[in-house]
Amino acid sequence: MTSPPPPPPDDDAWVRSHQRLLPQSRSLLSSHRPGMLFQYEPELDAFLEFLIWRFSIWVDKPTPGNALMNLRYRDERVAAQLSGKVRTGLEGPGLTAPQKIWYCVASVGGQYLFSRLQSFSAFRRWGDSEQRPLARRLWTLVQRIEGIYKAASFLNLLSFLYTGRYRNLIEKALRARLVYRSPHMNRSVSFEYMNRQLVWNEFSEMLLLLLPLLNSSAIKNILSPFAKESSSSNKEDTVACPICQVDPATPFIALPCQHRYCYYCIRTRCASAASFRCLRCNEPVVAIQREGVSSGK
Repeated sequence: MTSPPPPPPDDDAWVRSHQRLLPQSRSLLSSHRPGMLFQYEPELDAFLEFLIWRFSIWVDKPTPGNALMNLRYRDERVAAQLSGKVRTGLEGPGLTAPQKIWYCVASVGGQYLFSRLQSFSAFRRWGDSEQRPLARRLWTLVQRIEGIYKAASFLNLLSFLYTGRYRNLIEKALRARLVYRSPHMNRSVSFEYMNRQLVWNEFSEMLLLLLPLLNSSAIKNILSPFAKESSSSNKEDTVACPICQVDPATPFIALPCQHRYCYYCIRTRCASAASFRCLRCNEPVVAIQREGVSSGK
Protein backbone atom coordinates (compact mmCIF):
# COMPACT_ATOMS: atom_id res chain seq x y z
CA MET A 1 0.00 0.00 0.00
CA THR A 2 1.48 3.30 -1.09
CA SER A 3 1.66 6.24 1.28
CA PRO A 4 -0.42 9.33 0.45
CA PRO A 5 1.45 12.11 -1.33
CA PRO A 6 2.82 14.90 0.88
CA PRO A 7 0.76 18.08 1.07
CA PRO A 8 1.80 21.01 -1.12
CA PRO A 9 3.89 23.77 0.46
CA ASP A 10 2.27 26.86 1.89
CA ASP A 11 1.53 29.80 -0.37
CA ASP A 12 3.91 32.06 1.55
CA ALA A 13 6.78 29.55 1.72
CA TRP A 14 8.69 31.33 -1.01
CA VAL A 15 8.27 34.64 0.88
CA ARG A 16 9.91 33.19 3.98
CA SER A 17 12.74 31.74 1.89
CA HIS A 18 13.25 35.12 0.21
CA GLN A 19 13.42 36.94 3.55
CA ARG A 20 15.90 34.38 4.89
CA LEU A 21 18.25 34.70 1.91
CA LEU A 22 17.88 38.48 1.44
CA PRO A 23 20.73 39.49 3.85
CA GLN A 24 23.13 37.10 2.10
CA SER A 25 22.26 38.46 -1.33
CA ARG A 26 22.72 42.05 -0.15
CA SER A 27 26.12 41.25 1.29
CA LEU A 28 27.16 39.64 -2.00
CA LEU A 29 25.97 42.67 -3.98
CA SER A 30 27.79 45.09 -1.70
CA SER A 31 31.04 43.11 -1.93
CA HIS A 32 30.97 42.93 -5.76
CA ARG A 33 30.50 46.51 -6.86
CA PRO A 34 31.28 47.50 -10.45
CA GLY A 35 34.47 49.35 -11.25
CA MET A 36 34.86 53.05 -11.87
CA LEU A 37 34.89 52.69 -15.65
CA PHE A 38 31.57 50.83 -15.57
CA GLN A 39 29.97 53.45 -13.32
CA TYR A 40 31.02 56.32 -15.59
CA GLU A 41 30.56 54.55 -18.92
CA PRO A 42 27.81 56.95 -20.16
CA GLU A 43 30.05 59.95 -19.38
CA LEU A 44 32.99 58.40 -21.23
CA ASP A 45 30.82 57.61 -24.26
CA ALA A 46 29.43 61.15 -24.28
CA PHE A 47 32.93 62.62 -24.00
CA LEU A 48 34.20 60.55 -26.94
CA GLU A 49 31.15 61.50 -29.03
CA PHE A 50 31.76 65.15 -28.17
CA LEU A 51 35.40 64.92 -29.28
CA ILE A 52 34.36 63.39 -32.60
CA TRP A 53 31.79 66.17 -33.09
CA ARG A 54 34.24 68.91 -32.05
CA PHE A 55 37.01 67.95 -34.47
CA SER A 56 34.80 66.91 -37.39
CA ILE A 57 31.33 68.44 -37.75
CA TRP A 58 32.07 71.67 -35.85
CA VAL A 59 35.04 72.51 -38.12
CA ASP A 60 33.20 71.49 -41.32
CA LYS A 61 35.05 68.20 -41.67
CA PRO A 62 33.52 64.74 -42.10
CA THR A 63 33.62 62.14 -39.38
CA PRO A 64 36.12 59.30 -39.88
CA GLY A 65 33.42 57.01 -41.21
CA ASN A 66 32.02 59.63 -43.59
CA ALA A 67 35.52 60.47 -44.80
CA LEU A 68 36.06 56.85 -45.85
CA MET A 69 32.85 57.00 -47.88
CA ASN A 70 33.59 60.46 -49.36
CA LEU A 71 30.58 62.06 -47.65
CA ARG A 72 29.86 65.40 -45.99
CA TYR A 73 26.88 67.16 -44.44
CA ARG A 74 24.95 69.72 -46.49
CA ASP A 75 22.29 72.20 -45.40
CA GLU A 76 19.30 70.96 -47.38
CA ARG A 77 17.32 74.14 -46.73
CA VAL A 78 19.76 76.23 -48.77
CA ALA A 79 20.30 73.48 -51.33
CA ALA A 80 16.58 73.47 -52.12
CA GLN A 81 16.81 77.16 -53.08
CA LEU A 82 19.70 76.39 -55.46
CA SER A 83 17.79 73.76 -57.44
CA GLY A 84 18.04 75.77 -60.67
CA LYS A 85 21.80 76.31 -60.29
CA VAL A 86 22.83 72.75 -59.50
CA ARG A 87 25.19 71.07 -61.95
CA THR A 88 26.38 67.89 -60.27
CA GLY A 89 23.95 67.59 -57.35
CA LEU A 90 26.77 68.11 -54.83
CA GLU A 91 26.55 71.89 -54.55
CA GLY A 92 25.39 73.55 -51.37
CA PRO A 93 26.88 74.95 -48.17
CA GLY A 94 27.66 72.98 -45.07
CA LEU A 95 25.78 73.14 -41.81
CA THR A 96 25.29 76.42 -40.03
CA ALA A 97 26.49 77.04 -36.47
CA PRO A 98 23.00 76.55 -34.92
CA GLN A 99 22.60 73.28 -36.83
CA LYS A 100 25.95 72.04 -35.55
CA ILE A 101 25.11 72.98 -31.96
CA TRP A 102 21.69 71.32 -32.10
CA TYR A 103 23.29 68.26 -33.66
CA CYS A 104 25.65 68.00 -30.67
CA VAL A 105 22.83 68.60 -28.18
CA ALA A 106 20.58 65.93 -29.75
CA SER A 107 23.16 63.26 -30.57
CA VAL A 108 25.54 63.63 -27.61
CA GLY A 109 23.43 65.19 -24.86
CA GLY A 110 20.20 63.38 -25.70
CA GLN A 111 21.83 59.97 -25.81
CA TYR A 112 23.66 60.62 -22.54
CA LEU A 113 20.57 61.84 -20.68
CA PHE A 114 18.46 58.92 -21.87
CA SER A 115 21.08 56.32 -20.89
CA ARG A 116 21.45 57.92 -17.47
CA LEU A 117 17.67 58.02 -17.03
CA GLN A 118 17.39 54.34 -17.90
CA SER A 119 20.14 53.29 -15.47
CA PHE A 120 18.72 55.51 -12.69
CA SER A 121 15.17 54.20 -13.13
CA ALA A 122 16.38 50.59 -13.22
CA PHE A 123 18.49 51.13 -10.07
CA ARG A 124 15.59 52.76 -8.24
CA ARG A 125 13.18 50.08 -9.54
CA TRP A 126 10.57 52.47 -10.79
CA GLY A 127 8.81 49.66 -12.65
CA ASP A 128 8.45 47.55 -9.47
CA SER A 129 7.41 50.33 -7.11
CA GLU A 130 3.74 49.49 -6.61
CA GLN A 131 3.58 51.62 -3.46
CA ARG A 132 4.91 54.75 -5.22
CA PRO A 133 2.46 55.73 -7.96
CA LEU A 134 4.57 58.71 -9.11
CA ALA A 135 7.61 56.53 -9.84
CA ARG A 136 5.39 54.02 -11.59
CA ARG A 137 3.88 56.71 -13.80
CA LEU A 138 7.33 58.07 -14.63
CA TRP A 139 8.48 54.57 -15.62
CA THR A 140 5.42 54.16 -17.85
CA LEU A 141 6.06 57.58 -19.41
CA VAL A 142 9.70 56.69 -20.16
CA GLN A 143 8.66 53.40 -21.75
CA ARG A 144 6.05 55.13 -23.91
CA ILE A 145 8.52 57.80 -25.05
CA GLU A 146 11.01 55.09 -25.96
CA GLY A 147 8.33 53.19 -27.89
CA ILE A 148 7.25 56.31 -29.79
CA TYR A 149 10.88 57.09 -30.65
CA LYS A 150 11.50 53.57 -31.93
CA ALA A 151 8.33 53.66 -34.03
CA ALA A 152 9.30 57.03 -35.50
CA SER A 153 12.81 55.73 -36.21
CA PHE A 154 11.35 52.73 -38.00
CA LEU A 155 9.14 54.96 -40.17
CA ASN A 156 12.14 57.15 -40.93
CA LEU A 157 14.08 54.02 -41.88
CA LEU A 158 11.42 53.11 -44.44
CA SER A 159 11.51 56.67 -45.78
CA PHE A 160 15.32 56.54 -45.99
CA LEU A 161 15.27 53.26 -47.90
CA TYR A 162 12.80 54.80 -50.37
CA THR A 163 14.26 58.31 -50.81
CA GLY A 164 17.85 58.00 -49.52
CA ARG A 165 17.81 61.43 -47.85
CA TYR A 166 17.99 61.30 -44.04
CA ARG A 167 19.41 58.39 -42.08
CA ASN A 168 17.94 59.24 -38.67
CA LEU A 169 15.47 61.59 -37.01
CA ILE A 170 18.16 64.09 -35.97
CA GLU A 171 19.29 64.64 -39.55
CA LYS A 172 15.67 64.92 -40.69
CA ALA A 173 14.79 67.50 -38.02
CA LEU A 174 17.89 69.60 -38.81
CA ARG A 175 17.59 69.10 -42.61
CA ALA A 176 21.21 67.88 -42.66
CA ARG A 177 21.81 65.56 -45.59
CA LEU A 178 24.88 63.52 -46.46
CA VAL A 179 26.20 64.12 -49.98
CA TYR A 180 29.45 63.35 -51.78
CA ARG A 181 32.35 65.69 -51.09
CA SER A 182 33.88 65.26 -54.55
CA PRO A 183 32.50 63.39 -57.58
CA HIS A 184 36.00 62.36 -58.73
CA MET A 185 37.52 61.15 -55.47
CA ASN A 186 38.61 57.53 -55.32
CA ARG A 187 36.73 55.47 -52.81
CA SER A 188 38.42 53.94 -49.80
CA VAL A 189 35.44 51.59 -49.33
CA SER A 190 33.94 49.59 -52.17
CA PHE A 191 30.27 49.66 -53.10
CA GLU A 192 29.89 46.00 -52.18
CA TYR A 193 31.08 46.54 -48.62
CA MET A 194 28.97 49.68 -48.23
CA ASN A 195 25.81 47.94 -49.42
CA ARG A 196 26.43 44.94 -47.20
CA GLN A 197 27.09 47.15 -44.19
CA LEU A 198 23.98 49.25 -44.85
CA VAL A 199 21.71 46.24 -45.31
CA TRP A 200 23.01 44.50 -42.20
CA ASN A 201 22.74 47.64 -40.06
CA GLU A 202 19.16 48.33 -41.08
CA PHE A 203 18.20 44.66 -40.81
CA SER A 204 19.57 44.44 -37.26
CA GLU A 205 17.62 47.58 -36.25
CA MET A 206 14.44 46.09 -37.70
CA LEU A 207 14.99 42.84 -35.78
CA LEU A 208 15.56 44.73 -32.52
CA LEU A 209 12.25 46.48 -33.10
CA LEU A 210 10.18 43.43 -34.13
CA LEU A 211 11.55 40.65 -31.90
CA PRO A 212 9.98 41.93 -28.64
CA LEU A 213 6.59 42.00 -30.41
CA LEU A 214 6.71 38.34 -31.42
CA ASN A 215 5.19 35.55 -29.33
CA SER A 216 7.91 32.92 -29.10
CA SER A 217 5.57 30.31 -27.65
CA ALA A 218 3.10 30.65 -30.51
CA ILE A 219 5.88 30.42 -33.11
CA LYS A 220 7.29 27.34 -31.39
CA ASN A 221 3.89 25.68 -31.41
CA ILE A 222 3.45 26.44 -35.11
CA LEU A 223 6.84 24.96 -35.99
CA SER A 224 6.62 22.00 -33.61
CA PRO A 225 4.81 19.65 -36.08
CA PHE A 226 7.68 20.09 -38.54
CA ALA A 227 10.42 19.36 -35.99
CA LYS A 228 12.06 15.93 -36.21
CA GLU A 229 12.75 14.78 -32.68
CA SER A 230 13.26 11.30 -31.30
CA SER A 231 10.74 9.72 -28.96
CA SER A 232 13.21 9.76 -26.06
CA SER A 233 13.74 13.51 -26.34
CA ASN A 234 9.97 14.08 -26.57
CA LYS A 235 9.46 12.01 -23.44
CA GLU A 236 12.21 13.87 -21.61
CA ASP A 237 10.74 17.25 -22.61
CA THR A 238 7.30 16.15 -21.41
CA VAL A 239 8.61 15.02 -18.03
CA ALA A 240 10.78 18.09 -17.34
CA CYS A 241 9.31 21.40 -16.23
CA PRO A 242 9.18 23.72 -19.28
CA ILE A 243 10.16 26.72 -17.13
CA CYS A 244 13.26 25.50 -15.25
CA GLN A 245 13.97 22.47 -17.51
CA VAL A 246 14.47 20.04 -14.60
CA ASP A 247 12.47 17.13 -13.22
CA PRO A 248 9.90 18.66 -10.82
CA ALA A 249 10.50 17.85 -7.15
CA THR A 250 6.91 18.85 -6.37
CA PRO A 251 5.07 18.12 -9.62
CA PHE A 252 1.91 19.99 -10.41
CA ILE A 253 -0.13 19.83 -13.62
CA ALA A 254 -1.78 22.67 -15.47
CA LEU A 255 -5.48 22.41 -16.16
CA PRO A 256 -6.97 21.62 -18.57
CA CYS A 257 -3.91 20.63 -20.68
CA GLN A 258 -2.40 18.26 -18.03
CA HIS A 259 1.26 19.32 -18.58
CA ARG A 260 3.74 18.91 -15.70
CA TYR A 261 5.36 21.87 -13.93
CA CYS A 262 7.25 22.59 -10.75
CA TYR A 263 4.95 23.96 -8.08
CA TYR A 264 6.90 27.18 -7.52
CA CYS A 265 7.38 27.77 -11.25
CA ILE A 266 3.75 27.56 -12.26
CA ARG A 267 2.55 29.19 -9.04
CA THR A 268 4.68 32.29 -9.58
CA ARG A 269 3.79 32.48 -13.27
CA CYS A 270 0.06 32.27 -12.56
CA ALA A 271 0.39 34.87 -9.79
CA SER A 272 2.30 37.32 -11.99
CA ALA A 273 0.14 36.90 -15.12
CA ALA A 274 -3.62 36.59 -14.87
CA SER A 275 -3.85 35.06 -18.37
CA PHE A 276 -0.88 32.69 -18.18
CA ARG A 277 -0.70 30.19 -21.07
CA CYS A 278 0.97 26.82 -21.02
CA LEU A 279 4.45 26.93 -22.50
CA ARG A 280 3.96 23.59 -24.28
CA CYS A 281 0.55 23.94 -25.91
CA ASN A 282 -0.22 27.67 -25.49
CA GLU A 283 -3.53 26.84 -23.82
CA PRO A 284 -4.81 29.16 -21.05
CA VAL A 285 -4.14 27.77 -17.57
CA VAL A 286 -7.34 28.04 -15.52
CA ALA A 287 -6.14 26.04 -12.48
CA ILE A 288 -3.28 23.92 -11.16
CA GLN A 289 -3.45 20.54 -9.47
CA ARG A 290 -0.96 18.26 -7.77
CA GLU A 291 -0.04 15.31 -9.93
CA GLY A 292 -1.85 12.14 -8.89
CA VAL A 293 -4.56 13.96 -6.90
CA SER A 294 -8.09 14.02 -8.22
CA SER A 295 -9.23 17.15 -6.38
CA GLY A 296 -8.35 20.49 -8.05
CA LYS A 297 -6.59 23.37 -6.40
